[in-house]
Amino acid sequence: MTHQALLTLFPVIFPILAGIFLLLHHVHDDRQRHVYVELSTILSGLLACAVAFCSNGELLVLWRATDSLRLALRMDALARVFILLIAFIWPLVTLYAFEYLHHRPPEDRFFAFFLATCGILNGVACSANFLTLYLFFELLTFMTLPLVMHSQRTEAISGGVKYLFYSLTGAGLALGGFFFFQACGVSTEFTPGGVMGAVTDPAQRNTLLTVTFVTLIGFGAKAGLYPLHAWLPIAHPVAPTPASAVLSGLITKAGIVAMFRVVYFLAGASFLRGTWVQTAVIYTALLTILIGSMLAYLEKHLKKRIAYSSISQVSYVVFAMMLLTPSGVVGALLQVLAHAFAKTCLFLSAGVVIYFTMPTSNYHFTDQLKGVGRVLPITMSCFTLASLSLIGLPVTGGFTAKWYAAVGAIDPTLGWLGIAGIVVLLISAILTAGYLMPIVTDAFFPGAKFDDSHLQPVHMSINMRLPQYLLSAGSLLTGVLSGPLVRCFDDIAEAIL
Repeated sequence: MTHQALLTLFPVIFPILAGIFLLLHHVHDDRQRHVYVELSTILSGLLACAVAFCSNGELLVLWRATDSLRLALRMDALARVFILLIAFIWPLVTLYAFEYLHHRPPEDRFFAFFLATCGILNGVACSANFLTLYLFFELLTFMTLPLVMHSQRTEAISGGVKYLFYSLTGAGLALGGFFFFQACGVSTEFTPGGVMGAVTDPAQRNTLLTVTFVTLIGFGAKAGLYPLHAWLPIAHPVAPTPASAVLSGLITKAGIVAMFRVVYFLAGASFLRGTWVQTAVIYTALLTILIGSMLAYLEKHLKKRIAYSSISQVSYVVFAMMLLTPSGVVGALLQVLAHAFAKTCLFLSAGVVIYFTMPTSNYHFTDQLKGVGRVLPITMSCFTLASLSLIGLPVTGGFTAKWYAAVGAIDPTLGWLGIAGIVVLLISAILTAGYLMPIVTDAFFPGAKFDDSHLQPVHMSINMRLPQYLLSAGSLLTGVLSGPLVRCFDDIAEAIL
């Protein structure tokens, strides 16, 4: 074990230890707590960036039971994408949370689990094999559960139980896949290009295809993939807004990372291409996109509408990923970035509206937002920019991601499957505009008969403004400056295809 390999552990273990320390040593002074938490989060992000840019991808073995059962980390190209995304967004949400949670104690407990969740999410990104990935995937559920149940109200407890049920069901399916892979003698070490392409026995191939499908559905529970998607609209409204933001923007990506690993580092594109598994997962993703978009269009509760939108938008990643084409891989990774920036921004903006107009509640409905743009113009401007990215307006990150996904779907080998995907993407874009843009127009243009005499000016602290600025800017810059990102993701696609 070299010193460079050992560095991979730091972004994982440091925030976990920082969270444990905060949980065991209560800090009664708000200022001291905030300084400790923000410095811990920033240092964790800096460690992640240093390892991402300096690591040569060397394997770090943490524990070994047998040659096929070991816990190991590796900072490869895919891990770099996700860990850098976490390093940028997590400190911003933490900064926002300081003011938002001021009236929603206890802060010590929330920030302790919030810090630990960051480390575990880094562990998911850097896992070098199935066993390590599964361990961090399970820990992520238990570490985020207190965030969902933070208010301890009846509906929060109920939402947390539902989140736990769906997450454990998905993890159980994935664990069954691990046992079958081991029984079939398949290596569960993540290898670019996969390890199943060499399997020639028809019976074994059929078994592995079935197991791969079940495993993908299991990991897809965290990403909100149908039929294990129902926890999102339940957990998001009851969780504090900072928790909702990372649940949607980043923690759903844990399911995406796991699915990426199974598809491209375990099964392999050559093993899955043209099989019923590819077809079934693509149709499942398209069905999820339509269900999420339609439910969001019909939903009046603000945070629940954004949660349904996450079900739809994250499945864009699954669709593009399962195309098994270079453009599909690029589109999937671009959508990961675009969605993380836009959806985190949407939740933080929604949280500002709730915080300043309904400070004693966590609930707000879209028909109550008329004229809110006049008292919160910055917030609703950021909300608008993030919405345009989710719709896929040109020059935004969402447009670039959806463009590459559509290009990947045109591949002749996909036939009508690719055409169906493009049609669903277009329908979903129209529905997305239908459930987001009315919020914007009502906020800024409530109508001539609107009485604004009751509106009071709002003064936000920099803690709440800065994250919205940077995240909305990220929604735009991932499209405007997409050239370097596309070149980076092209290299990843070439390596895993």
